[in-house]
Amino acid sequence: MQFKDLLVNKKGKLAEERIVILGINPIVDDLLSNAQLFSDLLRCNSKLNITIIYENDTENFNQFLFNDKTLRLGRIDADKLQRARGNLLGGETNQGGFVDAVLKFFPLEEQTEVGKRLKLYQNNLRHNINLIFVDDKIYYCVTGLELPSLEDYESVTEESNGKLYSKYFRMISFFLNKKTGGLYLSEMGEELIQLYDNGNVPRGIAPRKAFYTLDYQRYSVWVFIFNRRGELLLHKRSPYTADNRGLWDKSSGGHVDLKDRSTVLTAKREVVEELFMPEAEFTSYMTEKIRDFIDFGEWNTVKRPESYFKSDFDGLSKKDWVVFRPIDRETGYPMTIRRPSHRRMHVADLDENGNKIFVLDEKGHKVLNAKGKVVYKEHIEAWPTRFVSDVYLMVAPAGYIDTEDEMNNLFRVAEEKGAASEHKLIGIDDLIDDVTEHPENYTEDMTYMLIEQRWILTQFSEFIKNMFR
Repeated sequence: MQFKDLLVNKKGKLAEERIVILGINPIVDDLLSNAQLFSDLLRCNSKLNITIIYENDTENFNQFLFNDKTLRLGRIDADKLQRARGNLLGGETNQGGFVDAVLKFFPLEEQTEVGKRLKLYQNNLRHNINLIFVDDKIYYCVTGLELPSLEDYESVTEESNGKLYSKYFRMISFFLNKKTGGLYLSEMGEELIQLYDNGNVPRGIAPRKAFYTLDYQRYSVWVFIFNRRGELLLHKRSPYTADNRGLWDKSSGGHVDLKDRSTVLTAKREVVEELFMPEAEFTSYMTEKIRDFIDFGEWNTVKRPESYFKSDFDGLSKKDWVVFRPIDRETGYPMTIRRPSHRRMHVADLDENGNKIFVLDEKGHKVLNAKGKVVYKEHIEAWPTRFVSDVYLMVAPAGYIDTEDEMNNLFRVAEEKGAASEHKLIGIDDLIDDVTEHPENYTEDMTYMLIEQRWILTQFSEFIKNMFR
């Protein structure tokens, strides 16, 4: 069998409308060596769309474990699977991979449009069968104790076996639907987050878009940064962010990275990345090192009175940050917030054909935002999600955010680049009053902290005032 035999539809012709490949491990070398074949198909059929869904790292490792190591031929090797996938994607730069190999046969001016019809996604769910869907025909094979090849694919049509065809067609449709399996597909470079069940057991990884549900949860950190006058730093979320646009939020925070060994490392990393590191998310004007964040452990004034820290604080250098983990006074454990939260989402309005509706000015021209992108009509929805969030308290070094001028100078570039639209320093009493009067201006996380856990922020603010008076 030749590879192109797997791209033939029920009429005996090469694909004319759609090719969907679910699982590349059995045919990855054949894919890479047939870039021109795919190029010819895309050129001959302007309506043809090609979607390739490849296995993730966990699936590759599982296939490596679930195999017969006594086999000499067909043995599944995790390193080889990883190498093959790297060749498909083109490595971290996403250059020189399969897509580039296909597009190089097109003139430069055509590559962007043709590239929209050739998509690669990573499957972050379990992967128990390999499928190739060609117009109205499906080819399938199962990965067992050895790695199959293109010779192992069988074909099925609705006429030959309607029940089997329907089962596999539903699986393909599941992944192509953005509201079902499509939620768990990710593009190269997309943020992936550890997924926990509601019993706090890690169950895999998923892209951010998959977490607007109460069926499972994600792990994050909440960081509250104070200056040495006891004022809390807040930031207003960017008008371009995915959720909670334009709302005042905690100082910093983010998801626990898959490689983070502890959440205290996550907390330090998030502050460095969001506020200081030139090569990180938004900033390019100051460098801060994680080693400058001094971990003072648990903040528990019952067991460790203020005088306990006085000599240690006196020994801080000019760039040292103070990091504490507050203790839950009911449980005695380090504070972790477990709660559902509703995110305010701006959802595009759709016309009767399912297309986004442009916002037009008085002359009938499309309105562009500050970044030059087209603005669409939207409405606001509340999407549920569930967080497990470790709480951290930090004190910035002297001269960083002690005054509004220092704060503005520190965050000027971040605000220009859209990381946040605004920052402010505020005393806890004033913050409580403002949240009480205008809760609609704050995220649910902040209103929760100021209603249910205000004692932490109040007492820590007073602690800081006394220590650095």
